[in-house]
Amino acid sequence: MHACFTLLLMWRAVVSFSDPDLPIPPAGMYDTIPLPLQTAIPSDTIHSLQEVVIRAYEAQKPWMQEAAPVAVLNTAQLTRYSQASILPAMNTVAGIRMEQRSPSSYRLNIRGSSIRAPFGVREVNIYYNDIPLTSPGGDTYLNQLDVADFGQIQVIKGPAASVYGSGIGGVMLIQSPLAANATGNPAVEQKGLQHIQLQYEAGSYQTHHIIAQGSWGSATHLQYAHYNFFRSEGYRHHTASWQHSASYESLWKPSTHRQADVWIHYNHLYYQTPGGLTLNEMLQNPRMARPASGRYPSADSAHAAIDQQNFIAGFSLSNQLSTDLQNRSAVYFSYTDLSNPTFRNVEYRKEPHMGVRTVMQYVHNLSNSMLTATAGTEWQQGFFSIVDYGNSNGKPDTLQTRYRETLLRGIVFAQADVDFPTGWSVTAGISLQRNAMSFYQYDPKPYTVWNLDFQNNWSPRLAILKTLFHEQMAVYVNISRGFSPPTLSELLPSTNILNTTLKPESGYNYELGWKGYALRQRLRWEINAYLFDLEQSISQQRDSSGADYFINAGHTRQPGLETSITYQLVNHTSGILPQTTVMSNLALTRYTYQGYAPLGHDYTGHRIPGVSPFTWVNELQCRWNASFSASLLWNHTQAIPLNDANTAYSRTYNLVDMSLHYMHTVFHRQPIEIYAGINNLLNQLYSLGDDVNAAGGRYYNPAPARNYYAGIRWMWK
Repeated sequence: MHACFTLLLMWRAVVSFSDPDLPIPPAGMYDTIPLPLQTAIPSDTIHSLQEVVIRAYEAQKPWMQEAAPVAVLNTAQLTRYSQASILPAMNTVAGIRMEQRSPSSYRLNIRGSSIRAPFGVREVNIYYNDIPLTSPGGDTYLNQLDVADFGQIQVIKGPAASVYGSGIGGVMLIQSPLAANATGNPAVEQKGLQHIQLQYEAGSYQTHHIIAQGSWGSATHLQYAHYNFFRSEGYRHHTASWQHSASYESLWKPSTHRQADVWIHYNHLYYQTPGGLTLNEMLQNPRMARPASGRYPSADSAHAAIDQQNFIAGFSLSNQLSTDLQNRSAVYFSYTDLSNPTFRNVEYRKEPHMGVRTVMQYVHNLSNSMLTATAGTEWQQGFFSIVDYGNSNGKPDTLQTRYRETLLRGIVFAQADVDFPTGWSVTAGISLQRNAMSFYQYDPKPYTVWNLDFQNNWSPRLAILKTLFHEQMAVYVNISRGFSPPTLSELLPSTNILNTTLKPESGYNYELGWKGYALRQRLRWEINAYLFDLEQSISQQRDSSGADYFINAGHTRQPGLETSITYQLVNHTSGILPQTTVMSNLALTRYTYQGYAPLGHDYTGHRIPGVSPFTWVNELQCRWNASFSASLLWNHTQAIPLNDANTAYSRTYNLVDMSLHYMHTVFHRQPIEIYAGINNLLNQLYSLGDDVNAAGGRYYNPAPARNYYAGIRWMWK
């Protein structure tokens, strides 16, 4: 009750502080933001704040000993609310904002990384069980994965080029449910697995979601398969979507020194794209799709939508070559077939690509100090084709452009990590990356070839950590250089005009962090301050048709402060009092242009659009015994600038979600879980995924109003 009352007071304070109907915050409100802090949310359950192993930077370290801002989300956190998406869970992490412009159209924003991403996931390298999901063109189809594909997520915030190559925003490391449950689980390692689960969820806007999954096998050979079906009419007009996806994984452990893993995944996704609205249109009817404007048709008459098929097959092998030496290697093949009728054309993409990643690691004890030396390489090759036609009521008309692209991405990296007995830890790493692209233009004629080669200078990283008070606290410094060449979608955006003048981004990131435990590990926190100076920053622009194009915006300064606190208020059930955990995450930013003056307009000192200056997320979790639990999530996001001139802002909003779960076991072995929830309890009018610098003021993509869901899950073990 005390926790609920505290959360209510915090909510009342913020609501009184900011009027959600105010489109522009008062001038100077955030001119004195303190220098940033960075946070990770360690994996936790309602029962105890247990230590978690961090796999980032090819290491296996306890959370307390990792000198980097790494956020961890486990299965319990990913499935606490609606099973339709991982978006609610991702948005609990300070510094991360996952956006949804329309159903299944996601953007993953880590420290403002989606500034240059009009759709999809860019500036973030994503791996699934060591298999790269990010293509050699720099794009990632995160929407090809269903909730059932996630066992655990670890997110490195900020540049991580010393091991993972380019990517200013960070790195997402996804572990499959099989790998997450089997690794380090004594019961599984001794007896194997036998588990079946069926789940059905229904919600507002005729939403239906079905998941069937199962795992089986012995301790030496484990297997997992799942099928997912999703369908929804969507909140706005012209936002219907459906998805079929299926995965199979086979994990062999013939000995304690060797492990092999095969993963096969197929996805077919269709979703309509309603387009952006002006502020007046959103206030008048937030459920409308973009109307016709000038010579451009409405979203409905253009049949604007994406039909996307993804296939990926990967194989990874881990070998303990000797007592001190280990090798982990992965090879994969991926294919994407995508069609996209838009307001100005119909585009067809075919994107086959393949790659390999191999890592050698040497671990040795040197006079009570532990040395871990890592070296490896990653190579990707793609052969893409893009064809654009005119759009005649959603059907291809006259041929406009036809391109074929070959893409090569290569990385070599090395890292040394030394843990001293005095509590000091030092990590030094460096990488070199090359991106080579060839564009072959067949139409319009004449036939033309462009060759682009983005070769990175060395990208170093240095991190120093010191544990204090019997390893109950730690402070660390983390300095790294980020490098990011333009992606294929930025060089050849929806304007169909190849931009050969676009230059790579690069810059240094400086971080200072403090984390620790207290009160017998019932309290856990991490605070991180960072300053990222970025050169040749890439900025998104939009023309009158809604087509995106990109320019280099010169120098940007990106300071930020992130904090995360988790406190176990009541750690055992006593009478009517439940086990209770509270979480509070805060992110402050002040990202500004420095020396950016396009077309004679000097935007120096202006805030970079697309980044909220103030985000505060709080969560309350209560559990009565092992059968009933309740969760309450509150997200306060301050108004976001939407254009370079800072003359338009999004609306400040307070988003409240809640969920209830009840579990009962029948026939001793078969748990049945019933759950229900409410999203946007306060019925806020807000946009989750704004189109920055949109022509005609079409910045807004209204998110659903108050909506409901309920589901049932049956498990057999």
